[in-house]
Amino acid sequence: MAGGVIWKVLYGALFVLVLPCLLTLWAKAAEPNVALPAYGSAPLGWLFTIGGLGLMLDAVTDLWRLGGGLPMNAYPPQRLVTQGTFRWVPHPIYAGFAAVCHGVSMASGSSAGLWLVTPAVVLASAALVLGYESVDLRKRCGDTVHILPADQITPLSSEDRIHFFIAVLIPWLALYEFTVNMGVQGVPYRFPFEDRLPVYSWTALIYESTYVTVAIAPWLAQTRRDLRQLMISAWVAMGIVFPFYWILPSAAPRPVIEDTGWLAQLLLWERGNCPPFAAFPSFHVLWTILIARMVLPRWLGVLYATAVAVCCVTTGMHYIPDVLAALAIAPLVLEPRYSWDASRRLTERIANSWLEWRIGSVRLINHGLYAGAAGCVQTLALMAAVGPGGEWKAFTVAIAGLIGAGAWAQWVEGSSRLRRPFGFYGGLIGAVAACLFFDERWTLLAACCLTGPWMQAIGRLRCLVNGCCHGAPAPDGIGIRVTHERSRVTRLAHLANVPIHPTQLYSIACNVMLGLALARLWAYGCPVSLICGLYLLVNGAARFVEEAYRGEPQTSVVLGLRFYQWIAIGSIIAGAVVTSLPAPPPVALHLSSTGLIAALLFGLLAAGAMGVDVPESDRALARLT
Repeated sequence: MAGGVIWKVLYGALFVLVLPCLLTLWAKAAEPNVALPAYGSAPLGWLFTIGGLGLMLDAVTDLWRLGGGLPMNAYPPQRLVTQGTFRWVPHPIYAGFAAVCHGVSMASGSSAGLWLVTPAVVLASAALVLGYESVDLRKRCGDTVHILPADQITPLSSEDRIHFFIAVLIPWLALYEFTVNMGVQGVPYRFPFEDRLPVYSWTALIYESTYVTVAIAPWLAQTRRDLRQLMISAWVAMGIVFPFYWILPSAAPRPVIEDTGWLAQLLLWERGNCPPFAAFPSFHVLWTILIARMVLPRWLGVLYATAVAVCCVTTGMHYIPDVLAALAIAPLVLEPRYSWDASRRLTERIANSWLEWRIGSVRLINHGLYAGAAGCVQTLALMAAVGPGGEWKAFTVAIAGLIGAGAWAQWVEGSSRLRRPFGFYGGLIGAVAACLFFDERWTLLAACCLTGPWMQAIGRLRCLVNGCCHGAPAPDGIGIRVTHERSRVTRLAHLANVPIHPTQLYSIACNVMLGLALARLWAYGCPVSLICGLYLLVNGAARFVEEAYRGEPQTSVVLGLRFYQWIAIGSIIAGAVVTSLPAPPPVALHLSSTGLIAALLFGLLAAGAMGVDVPESDRALARLT
């Protein structure tokens, strides 16, 4: 008993004492690498800090009083708590801790704390919830804390309406403030004639009404299903639009207002409080479209959304392309299920697309083409980074990655049934080790990280066909069905025609977003250590979540986590350390004809290694299946 208490105390001290100290040291060490300006004020920062601490303390008290335990994943409370603070805020301890990190960073004027450490804390908390806590709660309690209203045609409660503000509006405001305070000069996406358009101040009433309609949206909803649909659409909109703002920074117009009336003053007040950023696409238009769907009669909602879209331009607050982009995105946001179903069907088709050809005893498998394309893309960046004369170094790094991938998977997953597997982390370790032997180590490492997401995204198509990295059983509306007899899903996991999580699709989506973000950082000229560190950090968080929904039987479980989740945690920690290291800015990319040929050759080599085998042989490394 005494030993158990000691372990609990040490576990609690790790998060209460050690983690805050490490985060503080991280912020100080990474400060020279973060060029974005600090924002806010010390009083506002302390307000965030006190509020976050209060939220955490209240949540811990509820866990002790209602759950019979403390917030320790290794020693979880006995009962699921859905009352008190947890009734209103789904994960109050993580939300409070993020507020504390934000507040302390703001009060101390730490750019690294605001732009690096606090977002990393939010990302890690989300990964822990999605990749462990929610899964564990379902196993232990059969349920989790619900955020969305029930999918029912029943009247709304006050609690449902409050959840809209907590789960949708507050996160939206936080993301908006985060975005507009970056201070990055955006591009005005406009037509040539637009700067000559007049401003009609009286249309500000229609434009500004968006804030009112968003605030009363929970009362415009007729049923719980309506509000549920609005909340889901709003989350999808945030997931699409805010990355647009970060990766393709945009600027809003600021034409001269000749009018001096009170409506003109209202527009000037908004200009003074809303920096001219985050304009493309227009969130004003998206919000009104989402809300207009709930307005009856329907024609009135359409008329209102149209009026707001026009007034975005007549007030001089948006350019026409901002409005058109919002209208183009709107169908995806209004009915995200349709987009998801289309993606899922395409994923399922690829997963059942195995083809093979025989040349004597040698077998050629079509999924090797994806491996070849992935290897080629990765090597192209390496070749372009080192430039003419250094192609052999880039080729060495690529070969080391391929050998590392094979050696790692052989050690972790190799068996009589898996003679020649390949593993991502082995490839990463092999490539990093090779980079360290060259003087251009930072350049080579940064090039690996720059295209690492694209290589992995393309490589996941091979995983789909091969059946590796596959998901665990899932609900029918989420999962895909694999029926091809050659797939690992059917041969090793025995999940033929069973809906499984499309974990490869999850990985592709995360890697595409990460790849775009790293490309933007490269274009900004950020230190390459920041690019490398963020790659490791974000990739680790995404992999931690992905692993929770995988269903490969050969992956072992260690201390309650899947083996690769521990590796992902190590990747997150390594990423934090790397972001703190001094490093040069990225180099300009120049691809020579020699580099192009070398990249194509490596692509053929990767395609052969991962798509050609001798299936009847029992020799080491002979079989891919």
